[in-house]
Amino acid sequence: MASMLFGSTVVNLRRLLGQRQRYRIEIHQHREKKEEYAVWWPEPPRAPSASRLWILVPGGMSDADSIAGYIDEFLQSNVIAPSEDWCVFHNAGTGTARWQHGTFTGLSDPTFLLDFLQGLNAMDSQNSCRYREIITVGFSVGGMLALATASKVVKPMSGKDKSLVHVNRSLSGSPCRLRFVSVHSPDCVRTTFEAMTKWAFCARLDIPLTLHFWAVNLRSGLLFKCPGGPWFPWPPTWSYMRRFTEAAWAQNEALKLEAEGNAVSVEELKKPFEHFDDSFALRLRKVLPAGEVLRIQNPEDPVVDQTTLDSKCLRCCDIWWVRGGGHVMCFGASKDLARRLRKWVDCKPAAI
Repeated sequence: MASMLFGSTVVNLRRLLGQRQRYRIEIHQHREKKEEYAVWWPEPPRAPSASRLWILVPGGMSDADSIAGYIDEFLQSNVIAPSEDWCVFHNAGTGTARWQHGTFTGLSDPTFLLDFLQGLNAMDSQNSCRYREIITVGFSVGGMLALATASKVVKPMSGKDKSLVHVNRSLSGSPCRLRFVSVHSPDCVRTTFEAMTKWAFCARLDIPLTLHFWAVNLRSGLLFKCPGGPWFPWPPTWSYMRRFTEAAWAQNEALKLEAEGNAVSVEELKKPFEHFDDSFALRLRKVLPAGEVLRIQNPEDPVVDQTTLDSKCLRCCDIWWVRGGGHVMCFGASKDLARRLRKWVDCKPAAI
């Protein structure tokens, strides 16, 4: 915890001294759902001829300017080469995107990230993508989203040998190489937060995370779209997050039925969180090829307790256990980690 707070303090001191990263914000609309999501591009723009794009996905419904500072720390580690492009992807209702028609999307639902990749022609075998390779790096819950997306687009291993790095990995047949990295991600949001409720009050991290959850929903307008949910976060614990998410899910179902001409009371549709648990959990079961999907976990993570991780998910891809940095601040705590990740990134695929 101390190293995590120290890393965040260093990042925010840099910002106060004028070293804040500037962004150009693009608001995208999903082709079918018509909901907004946001993509932040660095200012000034990177090299237009870049062949590799890094997509960074923040966690906890936060954005690239999060006070936690882990996006800035990652950029300062020089994992991304000056000749490469990067952006920060924000899921529906975050990063200044606002809810338009619905009120719910699961934190592990890859719908909007897949839409962005499709917009880049990264999954199109007919139209060429301007990038030869795209690497998605997700932090915390963003890592869960990255892995869920990987399970949709990366061709799983057909045999038991994970030692080869394959070239035709994309299920779409696109020539663009799609790779995914998860940093300190949970496997199930519910069990992660339930574990926090058993900690001493002074260590209850679900309290500040609940207040952040409330602030994000206030900014996105979601609080006003869910009149059946608790408005004020009291008590500011996991119980509030759970109750509000249940209300948002029910409101979303009611809106869908209303659009079909069937008016139903939101209260009639309410279900316990466990009913849609899979929307906030990772369910990897197929082994993904080495060199394409990577997990970085901290066995001493103060947020994602190791005992809450799914052993089946952990066996589905490359995994590095790296101590230090608390939760998602590992690239400042371990200088070797950036070099190690860069070496993994630069590994060329072997022909089959």
